Amino acid sequence: MKHLIYIFIILFSIQTNGQNSTEKKQFRIDLLTVEKNTKDTLIGSIIEVFSGEKRIETDISDFDGISIFFLKSKDIVNNKIRLKIYGMKCAEFEKEFELTDDLNTEVYLEYGESEYTNRNQLSEMYKKLEIKPKTSECQVIEPKVIYIDNN
Repeated sequence: MKHLIYIFIILFSIQTNGQNSTEKKQFRIDLLTVEKNTKDTLIGSIIEVFSGEKRIETDISDFDGISIFFLKSKDIVNNKIRLKIYGMKCAEFEKEFELTDDLNTEVYLEYGESEYTNRNQLSEMYKKLEIKPKTSECQVIEPKVIYIDNN
């Protein structure tokens, strides 16, 4: 009985770090791509995310210039990521960020020399950058037709 009390004290004083991990499993990245001088939002900007020397994610901004994606914390080296952004009619943009929490930022690109000048070049840019387009599944739910016979 005397030893049982000591066992309980030891059991309750041990931290269970595996269950109470404070490390984030993933980071949410919210980007808004804007042209620096005109303040126009830039649709169809291609975003490459690197950590260390490895590309860990790619995305493209939507019709509002917004890009939202998630990064796995295990893919991030030294809490740093580097963004390379190719905006239509804009010079290539590159910037490094330190990630300690989710990132919500505006990125200002400048019109300049670019291979990417219109939306029709998107697949060409994907080939050049060796990006595989992301696929998504859509489902069509057939409506049920109910016949009512009033006879």
